[in-house]
Amino acid sequence: MENIIQRVLDDFEDINKISSILKCDYEFDPPASSEEISNWEKENNIRIPDMYKSWLMLTKYARIMDGQIELFFPEISSSDKEDVYIGSIGCGSDNLYFSKNTGVFYTIGDEKEEYEDFVDFLAHVYIRLEAEAEDEFGDNWTDIYDDKFGDE
Repeated sequence: MENIIQRVLDDFEDINKISSILKCDYEFDPPASSEEISNWEKENNIRIPDMYKSWLMLTKYARIMDGQIELFFPEISSSDKEDVYIGSIGCGSDNLYFSKNTGVFYTIGDEKEEYEDFVDFLAHVYIRLEAEAEDEFGDNWTDIYDDKFGDE
């Protein structure tokens, strides 16, 4: 479990850092409490996957790239009772879910895309942020990043 927490924490920090150099707005709300997560799981009889639980313990709501990516506290989907709604991508064009039965993370938009796990999804977020940084600053965006964060 500690390895999972560290992987999610590292990705959270990387996403927060690269977001801070972009011109897009971003925000990370305070974390959800263990009690809040536990109560939600009991009330809904659903276990939140450990990786997403670790994310929620860092931030209950994240709005990245002017809302092009949002991650939030789980909601039960009304359209399909297997889906647990946890975010949106592309300003709501694709919805992010995890399956309450299998724990698999996936997006549904024009097509369904499954992720290996939540960290795999975060890697896709980071790649999108890198592309945005390159659009804004060109190939030397990494110099701007390194100037701000050094060799942390």
